[in-house]
Amino acid sequence: MSVSEREVSNRKVLEREVSGLEVLEREVSKGGFSGREKTETEGKEFFSCGEAKKAAEKAMALLLFKDRTRHELVTRLYRAGFSETASSEAMEYVERFGYINDRRYVENYVMFQKGKKSRREMVYQLTERGIEGEVISEVLEECEYDGEQEAIRMLLKKKLKGRLLCETSYEERQKMMAYLGRKGYEFHTIKKVFSQLDNEGKKV
Repeated sequence: MSVSEREVSNRKVLEREVSGLEVLEREVSKGGFSGREKTETEGKEFFSCGEAKKAAEKAMALLLFKDRTRHELVTRLYRAGFSETASSEAMEYVERFGYINDRRYVENYVMFQKGKKSRREMVYQLTERGIEGEVISEVLEECEYDGEQEAIRMLLKKKLKGRLLCETSYEERQKMMAYLGRKGYEFHTIKKVFSQLDNEGKKV
């Protein structure tokens, strides 16, 4: 399910005031998970106890408002007071039908953040959300992420506020370079963009 499709679905769900688990069960019964084969457990009682079912309801309610990593969702369930067994069954339930997928999360994150964040900053933030480094690296390589120069230009545009880069002082340029370095951009990439803007001789 794409991000836009999920947003539309979320609005409809909120309007009808139904629980997250009811949404999932309705979609499964309609065969709404395109490309997924039915599992042996479909149509059978999935949970071993009432607490596990409540944990799944909580998980789905959280996912309706925001896409989350596996680590984030597990943490929220523990904080809500669910036992390890109940949380584990709930996670297995939402993962079985593709409502949570760390690889997809990284793909969507990179798609929306490229041109805004450095590769290093994205890796750091995704790691903080509990995603394995191998998954992050694979997605970044497959996406052939090359948006750092554009991201630097966007950040400079905010800093310059309509001025030309060539109009700034040496001290200002050094401060902007240091700022971009702290954001995770490589120095050689920063210098390349500065050189391009100086040569263009126009506003960012």
